[in-house]
Amino acid sequence: MGAAEIRQNMIPGAGGMTSEGPSEARRSRFPDTVSVVIPAHNEEASIATTIRSCRAQSYPIDQIIVVADNCSDRTADIARELGVVVIEGKGGSKASAQNMALPVITSDAVVALDADATLSTRAVEQMMDTLRRGYAGTCPSALPRDTDTFYSRYRTLYHAIANGWVRPLQDVFGRQLVLSGMANCHRMDVLREVGGFPDDNITEDFNLTWTLHRRGYRVEFTPEAFVYTQEPTSLAELLSQMHRWTAGFAQTMVKHRAPMMDSGSFIVVASQVVDSLVGGLATCTLAPYLARHGVVRGLRSWWSPLWVVIAVASVAVAARQLGWRTTVKCLPSWLALQYLTGPLTAWWLFREWVLGRRLTTWTGRHGRRPALTPMTPRRKAVAGASALACALLGARAWRRSVSPATRPLR
Repeated sequence: MGAAEIRQNMIPGAGGMTSEGPSEARRSRFPDTVSVVIPAHNEEASIATTIRSCRAQSYPIDQIIVVADNCSDRTADIARELGVVVIEGKGGSKASAQNMALPVITSDAVVALDADATLSTRAVEQMMDTLRRGYAGTCPSALPRDTDTFYSRYRTLYHAIANGWVRPLQDVFGRQLVLSGMANCHRMDVLREVGGFPDDNITEDFNLTWTLHRRGYRVEFTPEAFVYTQEPTSLAELLSQMHRWTAGFAQTMVKHRAPMMDSGSFIVVASQVVDSLVGGLATCTLAPYLARHGVVRGLRSWWSPLWVVIAVASVAVAARQLGWRTTVKCLPSWLALQYLTGPLTAWWLFREWVLGRRLTTWTGRHGRRPALTPMTPRRKAVAGASALACALLGARAWRRSVSPATRPLR
């Protein structure tokens, strides 16, 4: 079934996008039925496992819909052989691929699931319980399928820390930073009201989450549900993915003016910016600081009280979820890649917000090269003047630091 055929058979009010207003959407508090949408681009190696994961759910699934987006392999054929609904098309992005499925969904809720991910057996049931408590959207905890590679061990600790205390704290402030695109669950009436999965920046999950916040809908994390993910297998793939996530965060914050919504939004966004910018820059300065002051003295003075508390708390919450053996196994990878990705994250945010160079495509669904918007002449002039001023001030500070006149007398 092609995208054009789906659009021709669209039934207004059932599967099609409607003009339902917020008040009408809010009255439907208790969703009962649910469908699963799986956008897939050349996922023949994993699509069968993902579909079987959906069929193994404790909660009945109305429809499993695979959107074979610009596939050149057997993804669509394998899905058809397993008896699910298949839509083939060229969406151009993950969001547009997901939106292809919306016209045929007649359920009260929809789970969007990556084609290389699997769900814990009760995940859909637990997420539906969250929606029945009056929330418009939710997402499960995330963990890699294994800890076999350097990169999956890093991501295991990365996700465990987010599951263990970052996301629960965001729930306290009523502002989840993102309902992760690896797996999320939404009420269909609300999704139709906001226009489906937004496709105007590089990450649909950040964008949709803050659209819901801005419209006054409540979302919540479902920690007891799990999605198991296929993690990057190379450094280039990992950095490409993290670049996309960081750019999507940056673009969404600008679009929705997220920090200015309310105090909860400000705290959640500011903590992420501090962690990314300040943490990244601090990590970048660690090696030269230790080289100058010595390891023991340097670690005792280099922001040590704050970083020790954060590190110990992070490892403790990870161990509570993973166990100490797995946590210790993953710790070297986490420390090494945190040191590498921290400064890069700070640079990506600086490039998005200050230089105005927005990531618009990435090496993902259609194999396109990453593309950045060019700097405007005004930004170039300001950046050049700022760089010159920083260079002059830095040179002056360095000369003063090495000048004999500034050295203490013995």
